[in-house]
Amino acid sequence: MLRTGTTAGGGGTKALHTLEFRGTGSEFFRIWIVNLALTIATLGIYSAWAKVRTTRYFRGNTFLAGHPFDYHASPIRILIGRFIAVLVLLGYGVTERISPTVVVLWATLFLFITPWLLVSSLRFSARNTSYRNVRLNFVGTISGAARVYILLPVLSLLTLFTTWPLVHRARDYYYVNNHTFGGKPFRTQFSGWSIYAIYLTALGLLLGVGIVAGAMITLMTFPVVRFGPGSQPTAEAIAFLICAYLTVFFLLAAVRIFVHAMATNLAIGNAVLDGHHELRSNLGAMPLAWIIATNTILTFLTLGLFYPWARVRLVRYQASCVALLAASDLDEFTSEVIATQGAIGEEIATFFDLGISL
Repeated sequence: MLRTGTTAGGGGTKALHTLEFRGTGSEFFRIWIVNLALTIATLGIYSAWAKVRTTRYFRGNTFLAGHPFDYHASPIRILIGRFIAVLVLLGYGVTERISPTVVVLWATLFLFITPWLLVSSLRFSARNTSYRNVRLNFVGTISGAARVYILLPVLSLLTLFTTWPLVHRARDYYYVNNHTFGGKPFRTQFSGWSIYAIYLTALGLLLGVGIVAGAMITLMTFPVVRFGPGSQPTAEAIAFLICAYLTVFFLLAAVRIFVHAMATNLAIGNAVLDGHHELRSNLGAMPLAWIIATNTILTFLTLGLFYPWARVRLVRYQASCVALLAASDLDEFTSEVIATQGAIGEEIATFFDLGISL
């Protein structure tokens, strides 16, 4: 975790301000349970207001240097965007049943509109977030999104994914370098080797997972080999097989979390705001994996009731690992004039679960 303090650098003394999340699971539980009940009672209509209440709670309880963030989205705009997203999904479902060949046309359409969805979603989220009455913004282009989310992955496929770490870096560049605060840009830059080192380490971990999985399967099949191919596996063997699959599943998830944590540290830890305010990130792969694993288990065991505490727990840890090394008191930032951004792109992107974050 990063701690608030001061540090001396070439440009003079800078203040280190760590993000702090002050919300609690019990507070969010009350918001969540009311949102859930009203969403069910209104057949989903209240979901737009539920989203705004939830996002505003998490933004408003995230503090930097003693000041909270804020969220300004209009529930009506989100409801309209969500309604259009549902119509798109219904249109897809109906036409797919009438003529399965239409799926190809829908796939082509989604391929072309995906970059617009990504840009619209990122822009809507940024423009409705503020800190000390100064808005964030996202200025990425649709062509830029098409390059990093469609063209580069296709080219990586042609190289048998050996260039995928560079695709990951390009996406991080697109995400960070197109965000602004008060009109001032964020910029991040790191070497290709640093991102390759993360993926090579992950590859080594995956080989380890493969060895563990192979050993477990071999042990599990011992009774069958010993008594012949016609013998039936025992209850103990079946239980062992289930444990083996769960172990491999959690190990694979841990490898993915490792890549996410280390790549986030690279992208955020090398980012600078307006050329002299530095960002820091110190996500730990093991703590993050532990939190996600225990959250998943506890949420499952409580039939979903632990979800509010799980989300607060994760957000609190993530916030504690991010800090701003400020070269001033940030008073030089003023809010730029930003046009109203609709929520249609974000809602459709949300329906299709497009990955648009670090």
